[in-house]
Amino acid sequence: MKISEKIRNLLLLVVLAAGLSWTWQEGKLDPVIKMGREIIFGKPPHKSTAKDFKFQLVTRQDIHQKVLATGTVTLKTGAEVKIGSRISGQVKSLLVKIGDFVRAGETIAIIEHEDLVSRVARFQADLDAEKARLAKIRAEGPLEISKAVAEREELQVQIKLAQKMLERNQELNKKGFVSTTVLDQAQERLEVLLAGINLANEELKLKQSQLINNSRLAEAMVDRASANLNEEEIQLTYASITAPIDGIVAFVSTQEGETVVASLNAPTFVNLIDLRKLEVTVFVDETDIGRINVGQRAKFTVDTFANHFFDGRVREIHPKAVIKDNVVNYEVILDIEEKKVAKLRPEMTANVVITTGTRKKVLTLPKEAIKRKGKKTFIVMKSGGGLEDKSVELGWRDGGKIEVVSGLNDGDEVGVLDKPIDKKRKGRRRR
Repeated sequence: MKISEKIRNLLLLVVLAAGLSWTWQEGKLDPVIKMGREIIFGKPPHKSTAKDFKFQLVTRQDIHQKVLATGTVTLKTGAEVKIGSRISGQVKSLLVKIGDFVRAGETIAIIEHEDLVSRVARFQADLDAEKARLAKIRAEGPLEISKAVAEREELQVQIKLAQKMLERNQELNKKGFVSTTVLDQAQERLEVLLAGINLANEELKLKQSQLINNSRLAEAMVDRASANLNEEEIQLTYASITAPIDGIVAFVSTQEGETVVASLNAPTFVNLIDLRKLEVTVFVDETDIGRINVGQRAKFTVDTFANHFFDGRVREIHPKAVIKDNVVNYEVILDIEEKKVAKLRPEMTANVVITTGTRKKVLTLPKEAIKRKGKKTFIVMKSGGGLEDKSVELGWRDGGKIEVVSGLNDGDEVGVLDKPIDKKRKGRRRR
C-alpha cells in the first residue's frame, strides 16, 4: 500500500472516531453513520422529482414511415451523346470548347471537304445530262410518232386513189379500151400500197413503244444520277459536324489541324450532355426494398446544397441486386422535379429519404419522453404530488416524433427532463 493511501485511511479513521465519540455523547449515531458512508462511498443517486421535468401534452399528427438511403445523380439514357466524324480528313475548324452550351443543329466542327465539293459538282453535271436526255426523248418522240402518223395517212390517200384507178381500169377492160396488163399493174399498185399501210401501222406502234421505253430508261437514269448526287451531298454534310441535342460540352478530344480517320468506330470530337435530363440512382438495402413502390415521393439533398431539399418520385425499381462488400442493395431510380434540376450535376452524392407510408392524425410524443429499462418501455406522468412510470406501446418513428399505439389518451401529459441529472456525482470506492 502506498504512503498517501495509508495517510488518507488514517485520517478517515480519525474523523470517524471523532464523530462516533460526539454522537455517542449526544445520542445521534445514525447521522454520523450516514455521514461516514457518504465520505467513504459517496452520495446516493439523485432521485427525480416533478421539478426535473417539463410536461407536454401528447398531440395528434401525421407520422410518415421513411427509408433512408444514399444514391448518385446520374444522366438519363440519351442525355449524353458522343459526337464524332463519319468521314476522314483534317479538322478544319473546331467551334466549341468545354462548358459551351449548344443548341441542336449548331455546327461543332468542320472537316476539310474540297474533294467532296468537286464530287458533288461532277454528279450534278451527270444529273443535268440525264435530265437533258430525258427531255430530248420526251420532245422528239412525239414528233417521230406524228411523222409516222402523217406517212400512214398519205398511204391511205394513195390507197383510195389506187382503188379508184383499179375500178376504172376494170370497167375500161371490160369495154376493151384497157389491156389486161394495165389492169394487172393497177391491181399490183393497190396491193403494194395496202402492204405499205400495214408496215406504217407497225412502225407507228414501234415508235410509240420506243417513246415509252426510252422515257422510262431515261427517267431511271435521272433517278440514278439524282441518287448519286444525293449520296455525295450527304457525304458533304458529314463534313459539318452538328449537335444532335441541346446540351453542354463536357469533353473535347480533337483539336484543329488533326487528321481523323473514320473506320468502324467514328472518332469522337466532343461529349455533349443535357443537364436537364438527370435522375437519381438510389441504392436501397435489401431489408428496406420491400417497402419501396413506384410512384412514392422522395426528398434528397446533395453535399453542395446541404440545406436545400430536392423533390423526387420513384420511377423504376431494378430487379437485379448490386452486391458490394457483401452488402446487398437494389437500384431505385428517382425522377427529379424539373424546376430544381438545373442546380444539380452528374455524379453528385445524394442523401435520399423515401416516404413509404403515412398514418394520419395519430397520437405522438417527443422521443425525449421515452424511457427504457430492460425490455420495458415507459414514460413519466404526474400522479398526485409525485411521478408515475406508465408503460406504452410505440409504433412508427418520424424524426423527433414517435407514434403511440397504446397506453396514452388525448389530453395526457408526459414528462421530458428539463435538465439532465448531474452524472458527475459518483461515489468513491475504497481501494
